[in-house]
Amino acid sequence: MGELTDTKLRSMKPNGKVQKESDGDWLYAYMGPKSKSISWQLGYRFENKQKILTLGRYPEVSLADARRKCLEARQVLADGRDPGLVKKSEKEAAVLADKEKMLTFEAVAEQWFQKQYGASTPVTAKKIQWHLGILYQHIGKRPFSSLERRDIVEAIMPTQERGCIDTAHRLAQIANGVCLFAWGLGYTDRNIADRIGTTLKPIPRRHRAAITDPEKVGGLLRRIRGYTGAGLSVKYCLNILPYLPLRSEEIRLARWEEIDLENAVWTIPGKRNEHGGGMKMRVAHTVPLARQVVDLFRELKNIREMNGGGELCFPSPRSASRTITAEGLLAALRDMGYSKEEMSIHGFRTIFSTLARENNLNPDHIEKQLAHKEQNAVVEAYDRSQYFEQRRVLMQAWADYLDELRDQTEQVKLGEVYV
Repeated sequence: MGELTDTKLRSMKPNGKVQKESDGDWLYAYMGPKSKSISWQLGYRFENKQKILTLGRYPEVSLADARRKCLEARQVLADGRDPGLVKKSEKEAAVLADKEKMLTFEAVAEQWFQKQYGASTPVTAKKIQWHLGILYQHIGKRPFSSLERRDIVEAIMPTQERGCIDTAHRLAQIANGVCLFAWGLGYTDRNIADRIGTTLKPIPRRHRAAITDPEKVGGLLRRIRGYTGAGLSVKYCLNILPYLPLRSEEIRLARWEEIDLENAVWTIPGKRNEHGGGMKMRVAHTVPLARQVVDLFRELKNIREMNGGGELCFPSPRSASRTITAEGLLAALRDMGYSKEEMSIHGFRTIFSTLARENNLNPDHIEKQLAHKEQNAVVEAYDRSQYFEQRRVLMQAWADYLDELRDQTEQVKLGEVYV
C-alpha cells in the first residue's frame, strides 16, 4: 500500500474507458468510462467469492482515509466476517437510529391521538390535547426508544406534587394508552407505562353533595317544579331525574328510540357511540318507568313533535344534534339557590340510595336499579337476575313517595307502599 499520490489521482480524467489505479493490498481508485468522479474500491474474497467493497468518493474520502478504511475492512475479513455485510448492517443501524431520533414521544402520541380521538367532539379532543401538552413539556422531544418507566413517572410527578391528584392519574392513563399503542406497533418491546398509576397517591374520595332529609328533599322538588330559569330540555331533565336514579350522562344523552312509553320501560344501551355515552359499565340497563315519568316524557315528546321532533330527548338549545351538558343542569341547581356543598347532580342517586335503605327496602333491588357493578366476581358471573318486576314496583312506589314529599301531603313510609 502506498503506490498512489494525490497528484496521480488529480490527473485521472475520463477517457471512455474503465480506469483502475492500484494503491496495493487490493485498494484502487476507480473511474468509469463516462464518469468524472473517482471512487475508492477494495477487492477481496469471502467464502471463495470475489467481491468489491466501495469505500467512498475521492476527494470527500481522502487517500489517507481510504487507506485507513482498507485496513479496517481487512481486519474484519481476518476476523472471519464479510466487510460488505458489516458495512450494510452499520448503514441500516444508522438509518434506524435516525428514525428512532425522529420517533419522539410526541410523534407517537399524536399518532395515538388521531387513532383514538380523531373523530371525537372538540371538547373531548381539547381535554386530551391539554393533558398531552403536560407530558410533552417533560418528554415530548425524547426519542421513544430512549424512554424508561421512571421517565414517565417523573413527567407526572410535578402534577401530583401540586396537589392535582385526579389530573396525575389521568396523565398516567393517557401515558399508558400511548405506550400500549407504541408497543402494539413495534416501536418498543414492552409497555413502559403499564399500571403506572399504582405509583401515584390514591384519588381522594369525593364528597358528592346531596340532600337526604325528607323534608328538605320535598323543598328541592318544589323548587324544581316551579323553576322557569332554564330551557325546555334542562327543565324536563331536572323534573325527571329525581324519579330515575341515573347518572348524568345516562339521562342527558337519552334518545327517543330507547324509550318504550307504551310498556313504560327505558333500555339504556351499553354504548351510544364509539366514545361510550351509555352506561358506565358498558352493559345495557333496563329502567322501569313510573307513571309520573311516562307522563313527563309524553309531555316533552308532544312539545318536541310540534317543533320539528328530533332524535334526542334533551337537545341543547344551541344545536339539535348535541345534548344539554352536566354544567347546564348544575347551573340550574345553583340558580335555585343550592350551593355545591348542598346538592349535586349525582346527589339524586344518593337521595334514592339513602332514603330507600333507610326504609329497609331490598338492597339487591336498590343496587340493580342503581346499576352498580357487583364487587364479587363470582356472584357477578352467576347473577343473571334483573329483578325487573320487583324494580317496577319499587320505582312506582319511589315516584309516589317523592310526590308526597313535594306536595307536603301526609307522608306514608316508603316501605308501606313497596312490596
